[in-house]
Amino acid sequence: MPLVYHEWIHPDLQMGLWHITESVDELISMLFLNKEEFDTLASFGNDTRRRQWLSYRALIRNLVKADYIYRIYYDDNNKPFLVNPQRSISITHCTDYSAVLISPNMKLMHGLDIEPIHPKILKVTQKFMSAQEHEEWKKTENLEKAVAYWTFKEAIFKAYGKRYITLRSNIHIDPFEMEKAKADGFIRLKSKQFPYSLHLRQFQNMLISVAHEPE
Repeated sequence: MPLVYHEWIHPDLQMGLWHITESVDELISMLFLNKEEFDTLASFGNDTRRRQWLSYRALIRNLVKADYIYRIYYDDNNKPFLVNPQRSISITHCTDYSAVLISPNMKLMHGLDIEPIHPKILKVTQKFMSAQEHEEWKKTENLEKAVAYWTFKEAIFKAYGKRYITLRSNIHIDPFEMEKAKADGFIRLKSKQFPYSLHLRQFQNMLISVAHEPE
């Protein structure tokens, strides 16, 4: 099983990264899919999407390490969670990798994102950075840092788990140093703010961001 990276972010929160090398049939053999799940699988238009969908299920089974036939459900905002056993989860994928963030704490708000380090992001920095963030980033114009801003914000978006917020207007990242691999961010909604702790990891040519409520 190609679990290529694993880390406990803190005692209640673990992250796993899976390299998708298996065929659709090989991934199916690792799981206990029901009819509804097979119908969902069949609805995807290509094997790439099927392998991504199956791989994070195989990864969850590897991380949970239980004999339960678990199911993934989605709340009203399309945020996933596990039943039997109960776990809060966040899911992301990028080409031939998938990643999962998982916790036994159902109330813990957390999110995960993985992005390739690619210069195309330099064309859209002002679409997801605030004016203050963009001014801070312009001090170095570092490609990896631009990707970090994006993936931090995506992770917070998933952690919050509700709609009607935007990366540029509602999600803010405090100035950070790439070398420290940590940052602080928050969601601002009118008079309210919701803080998040952020963690950054690099695997090959990808950045992985984790967001969770401060401990």
